[in-house]
Amino acid sequence: MRPAHVRQGVVAVAVALLGLLLVQGVWFEVSAYGTYLEGPSREPTIWANYSLDSEQEHIDIEITNATPLIVYLNTRENIGEAGEVNVTSTLDDTRELVQKGVILTVAFFALGSYRRWFSWLGFGMWGFTAFLLIVMVPMSLFGGYSDDSGPEARGALETGDEVGDNQFAHSTFNSSLSLHSTGLNFGFDSSGYDLGLVNASQRDAVRENPPEDGEEGAEAFIRFAGEVSISFGEGIIAWLAVPIIPLVFLIIGRVNVDISNQVASIEDSESE
Repeated sequence: MRPAHVRQGVVAVAVALLGLLLVQGVWFEVSAYGTYLEGPSREPTIWANYSLDSEQEHIDIEITNATPLIVYLNTRENIGEAGEVNVTSTLDDTRELVQKGVILTVAFFALGSYRRWFSWLGFGMWGFTAFLLIVMVPMSLFGGYSDDSGPEARGALETGDEVGDNQFAHSTFNSSLSLHSTGLNFGFDSSGYDLGLVNASQRDAVRENPPEDGEEGAEAFIRFAGEVSISFGEGIIAWLAVPIIPLVFLIIGRVNVDISNQVASIEDSESE
């Protein structure tokens, strides 16, 4: 068996092992917190840790100073009726595409022993699978609303414009985005007047003009801010390392060829 075939076989095995780490490892890890800076007393904070892999999602939620938040949620009136929203998630379909992409990537690198252009197909399929992981999986996870009504208003748990005028008035939402070594951080700061805390007779007035301190409805001002940190799990990191393997063996192969040529040249010189 030619050395090039052996090297390509080793490459295929190494890519298969990294693909196995992807399939069995965590894809995304998300940690988030949000604090009610104004409104409920004692600044209740919601903490969440979320992870996603090739089969399921895990989420853990903790609330500190939960009593004021429970009182707030029980006190407010839910304004308007939330329409039914049909959610169609494509996450499972995307997971299946990722797994098929891994299989095809390994197969193409294995076939590279017979035709070099199969290895280039392997790089292409690796890139396509990485695109599915980094772009399509988050889109499939956070998207999925099948009608034009948009997300359902979450009332007291959000104060941004997306909740609509029925729940909050004079809503603001500010955000910031920053990158870190293996992901990104998303900061947010939202505020508004929760109409569910305002007497029905005063809601139109609050909608029209923000109340001043001491006026009816001023106590309904809510501010909710926090941060979301999204990191690649060990599964995605392993898959992103796939191109390193064939490139290393390609360099090794070229070095071996150069050494062989130099040895052959020396031997020819000596024989003369």
